[in-house]
Amino acid sequence: MVAPPLAALRTFDVAARHLSFTKAAAELHITQGAVSQQIKQLEANLGFALFHRGARGLTLTDKGEALAETAHSVFRRLFDKVEELQQPEEGGILTVSASPSLAVKWLIPRLGRFNMLYPEIDVRIRPSGQRIDVEAEAGTIDMAIRFGQGPFPGLDAKAIMHETVFAVCSPELLTKGLPLRRPRDLENHTLLHSESTRLEVNSMANWEVWLGILGVAGVDPAQGPSFPNSYMLIQAAIHGQGVALTWATLADDDLRAGRLVRLFDRSVEGSMAYFVLSTKAAARKPKVAAFRDWLVEEGKSFARDTARDGVAAKDGVAPS
Repeated sequence: MVAPPLAALRTFDVAARHLSFTKAAAELHITQGAVSQQIKQLEANLGFALFHRGARGLTLTDKGEALAETAHSVFRRLFDKVEELQQPEEGGILTVSASPSLAVKWLIPRLGRFNMLYPEIDVRIRPSGQRIDVEAEAGTIDMAIRFGQGPFPGLDAKAIMHETVFAVCSPELLTKGLPLRRPRDLENHTLLHSESTRLEVNSMANWEVWLGILGVAGVDPAQGPSFPNSYMLIQAAIHGQGVALTWATLADDDLRAGRLVRLFDRSVEGSMAYFVLSTKAAARKPKVAAFRDWLVEEGKSFARDTARDGVAAKDGVAPS
């Protein structure tokens, strides 16, 4: 099989994004006729149509849609890498993978401090709820922040902070609803779940595990709605839809702002922690080392603040 021309694939990528040969021509600084000709040649080379051409404009065929998704990802990665390599070694673009919940609730609110210290480093957060392979993705990310236990063979791994899990709800639910003075009172309330932890039988943020560790009987740990991620779970709790289990890291800003209140003065601290991970080669880059060391210090500062303010007090039973 003869590989299709790279220029034609790039033209297709732009045309597929705009669903317009005219707009593609404007972005690529060529004529509309040149775009049309390249697409026709590409379709002939591939042996299948990429677009449906109708009176109302262009739409992608099934195969065209599949190819467009891959082409866009490949070209984005290529251009990101070129841009990164053009940056000075001591600064430049730093791409960090993190879960959406951690990025929104903890990392992004603190990024301004890093930007003030290292204005030459352009931090780009790539949210992902999946556990990515840091080595396999080394061409697209510099480092990842992940919640886990380790070890992480072959990687440079530094613990940022351990986590404590406790129950939260909205102030309105606490003051206007049925009593919530002790964990047993949860039998009269809706429990909120995150799919990411509900499926992990050993997670401290799983209601069955949390209630079991604290020795609470009479509460159905399976009842209540589930949400795709911890961010949506916390938002549901803020809006009074029930009681949620959350990590101190994710609830910190909402607790301090009064959007959430912590219940029972009972918490569970597990053996898992947030780690910053990178390949050993990436860890030697000044920009990676700077962000890694800053994260470690931010984690220490957060632990001191929460311990002082009682946001994550260790009142519960710590598992072995």
